Amino acid sequence: MLYQRGFRTCISPYDLAVCQRVFDRVCAAENLDPLSRDAAILASMVVGIFRNAHTNERELLEAVMSRRLPKVTSP
Repeated sequence: MLYQRGFRTCISPYDLAVCQRVFDRVCAAENLDPLSRDAAILASMVVGIFRNAHTNERELLEAVMSRRLPKVTSP
């Protein structure tokens, strides 16, 4: 696999499986149809975040979820 500092130029089958699991978990959590337009946007987000250094599955899931869920603030 080729790597550049801070940016991953290709994704291995293992890496793709990590992204797929995160994608599947977010779709399930949000009751999102995996074939919908919103899911396509989610898939792009997952891969983009993965490529920018969140390669650990738990960290990737947390990073994606933190960008997806609306922030709840106290009045």
